[in-house]
Amino acid sequence: MAVALILSAGMCVAQNQTAPLSTKDFFGKWIVTDVVGYTNISAGIPEARRILGKVLTITPNWMEFDKSRCTPNGGYTISEVDSATKLREFFDLSLLDAGLPPRTTLLETNNCYAAFSVDPYRVLFSWNGVIVRAYRQK
Repeated sequence: MAVALILSAGMCVAQNQTAPLSTKDFFGKWIVTDVVGYTNISAGIPEARRILGKVLTITPNWMEFDKSRCTPNGGYTISEVDSATKLREFFDLSLLDAGLPPRTTLLETNNCYAAFSVDPYRVLFSWNGVIVRAYRQK
């Protein structure tokens, strides 16, 4: 029984260790499915309700959400980050609330919004102070 639990735990850790993502892994359409939290200054619950189901589009040349297109000055920056540290820095949000792994890939620009990789099928980002998760559209 103890051996089975150890093997099971080892398999879970191995499954969570993935190769670092590239910028291309973020390209595509992402549908907002759930609200994770709110920043200290946010548009609140009415905005959260309004943006559920909206699509975040990330392309090599621009990002668009809620009919607002942003062209990254200087392109995208991608990095592996300590999730808890960045969540506190960006949103004052806990790792548990966000549902991110301890380390994750962060896509940033110097003038648009940032997107955290939750897993290959989900990203986390903030819009008007509403922190949301979005699933990759097929």
